Amino acid sequence: MYSTLHCIALRTIRHSDKNSILSAWTAEAGRVSFAMPEGSGREARRRKAITMPLGLFEGECDIKPGRDILSIRDVKPSPQALGTVPDPGKTVVAMFLADVLDSVLRQPVPDEHLSLFLFDALSTFSRISNPRAVANFHIVFLYRLMRFLGIQPDIGSWRPGAYFDMKEGRFLLTPPLHDDFLADEEVDAMRLLARLDFRSMAVARFSRDERNAILDTILHYYSTHLVRLDNLRSLQILRSLF
Repeated sequence: MYSTLHCIALRTIRHSDKNSILSAWTAEAGRVSFAMPEGSGREARRRKAITMPLGLFEGECDIKPGRDILSIRDVKPSPQALGTVPDPGKTVVAMFLADVLDSVLRQPVPDEHLSLFLFDALSTFSRISNPRAVANFHIVFLYRLMRFLGIQPDIGSWRPGAYFDMKEGRFLLTPPLHDDFLADEEVDAMRLLARLDFRSMAVARFSRDERNAILDTILHYYSTHLVRLDNLRSLQILRSLF
């Protein structure tokens, strides 16, 4: 029986002359893979535009246990989507975050709280136009996402002069017995990031070097706890813009 799936497009890979495989996160089934027909006609172009990285879309799907690649029909933009990404900077941010989500969202089971966060955050992203908000969105998004992946840093353990243990995800009053920790300005940057959200991210005036240093720390933290992310194809493009 066909049911409606609410989806976030992650990555499309050419599978054959006739089909590509689209990886997506869905509110109803977690991570899924769809077989998407290739073509050069008007309908094919419309479908590709809808399923660009981080595109929010809906479709009808007959989910059958044991089937790795699903078919989807009646693909259309989600009501939360406000059209295509309107500028090159947002396109690059979308590509990078789609690469991250494609790496960390592997479970083929639904997660209500994670899905609510993702759809709300990406709906917000589609509406923002402030250049500083666009430039800061990816670091705020990745920090906020940690909570739903079970790796949120214990900011409440901070005390003046504390060190942040990257492996344990908490602050210590003395350096840990390894080299994987933050101190001084790096700790200050993490505490500032913890206070930012999607409403306040436009007020943070990071330089490109500061923003990239924060991003390096976030990616290292993800790599320590989940999966390596410093080799993503879109990362260098993102660094060149922001």
